[in-house]
Amino acid sequence: MAKGLFVVLEGIDGAGTTTQSRLLVEWLERRGAQAVRTAEPTHGPIGTLIRDILQGRRAYTRAGQSVPVDEVTMALLFAADRSDHLQATILPALDAGHVAVSDRHYLSSVAYQSLGVEADWVQQLNSRFPRPDLTILLDVEPERSLRRKLAGNQQAERYEKVATLERVRENYLQAVAHARAAGERVEVLDGAPSIEAVHERICELVAPLLVSREGAHP
Repeated sequence: MAKGLFVVLEGIDGAGTTTQSRLLVEWLERRGAQAVRTAEPTHGPIGTLIRDILQGRRAYTRAGQSVPVDEVTMALLFAADRSDHLQATILPALDAGHVAVSDRHYLSSVAYQSLGVEADWVQQLNSRFPRPDLTILLDVEPERSLRRKLAGNQQAERYEKVATLERVRENYLQAVAHARAAGERVEVLDGAPSIEAVHERICELVAPLLVSREGAHP
C-alpha cells in the first residue's frame, strides 16, 4: 500500500491546534485527499484516564488532601496512549495512503512533562515512535492563549496558568531545536493572527507535500 502523510499540529493550551487541525482536514478533503483527524490524548482507555487527570477528576488522596499525579507517571501514561494511538489509528491510516492529521504528538510530552522530569528521559521514552512528515508548532503568548480558552468557556486544566505555560512554551522551542537537529521537519508559525490567516499559512506548508506525494503515488 502507498504510504500516507503524517502531519502534526503542536502548541501550548489555547494555541489553536484543535481548530486548525479541523480546518486542515476539511481543506484536505476539498482537495480530494482522504484524511483522518485525530488527537492526543486520545479518547481510548488510556487517553480517557489522562483527560480525567488533566481536568482534575482523578487524583490521589493523602491525609485528606488531593495529591496530583506526578510528571513521571504522566509521561508514562502519555507514551502508552501514544503507542496505542499509533497502532489503532495513525499507522493504519498511513498504510492505507491517507493523510493523518494529529492534534499533538510526542513533542507535547517533551514540552509538558519536562516541567518535572528530565527532557532527555522523555525524549528517550518516545524515541521508538515514528516521526511526522511535518510538525507545525503554533507559537502563541501564554496570556493570549489563556484568553482564548476563557472566551470559549473551556474548563481550566492541569497546566493552564500563565507562568506554567511560559515554561512549556520555552520547552517547546528547545524541543523543536532538538528535533530539527535530528533531521525532523518542524515549522514554527506565529499563532497570534486570525484563524483564517494561520490556516492559510498551514495550507501553504502542507500543499507541497501533497504534490510530492501525489507525484510519487499516481
